[in-house]
Amino acid sequence: MGIIIAAFATCGKSILGKKYRNIIDLESSPFKNIMRTDLSVEEQKGTKRELNPLWPQNYYDAILEAEKKYDIVLVQLKPEHFDYFDKNNIKYSIAYPNLDNWEEVEKRCIERGNNENFIIRLKNVFVPFYEDAIKRNYDKL
Repeated sequence: MGIIIAAFATCGKSILGKKYRNIIDLESSPFKNIMRTDLSVEEQKGTKRELNPLWPQNYYDAILEAEKKYDIVLVQLKPEHFDYFDKNNIKYSIAYPNLDNWEEVEKRCIERGNNENFIIRLKNVFVPFYEDAIKRNYDKL
């Protein structure tokens, strides 16, 4: 049984998932939205998209399946996911950038092709998501 790590955007989930066979980055966008084929996942973040009617249960089901197959499952860090994990006694850890490091987060967003809308939304939740995350019952690595 693998471990779940909920990590904030730009913390390296995709890089780790591509580098190691036993780690998966379970990008939430394909579960949450009906995806376009003419843009990358990163380019679609911050754009208006059609919500997948199976969201969020389809994402949670995929996380639990991936946990059986991989040593580490990297997932989106969001309070509503913590609510589900906590309610269902699912253990998880968190990864978060230093709060003094917004400029690096923004730089990484730009480098990977995120648009201005996504970056603004991310900046608005940067501190609140951290404050919520550290209050949760997560496993410390």
